[in-house]
Amino acid sequence: MAKKRSAAQWAADKKRTGRPRKAPEEKRSQPVMVYLTEDERVTLGALAEQEGVTLASLIMRPWRGE
Repeated sequence: MAKKRSAAQWAADKKRTGRPRKAPEEKRSQPVMVYLTEDERVTLGALAEQEGVTLASLIMRPWRGE
């Protein structure tokens, strides 16, 4: 049977595991679900690829003023 881990070992694990927290300005506020027809997805996907951006970025442009 394995030896029990000490409190110091648990604390060290908590400090070194996981990704660092994002700065508040980098965080996204809330997810929003958008439903597209297959034709809309294909059309917008091609436009996004042509412009070199993701589909989500293309859809958000009107609200971000891009």
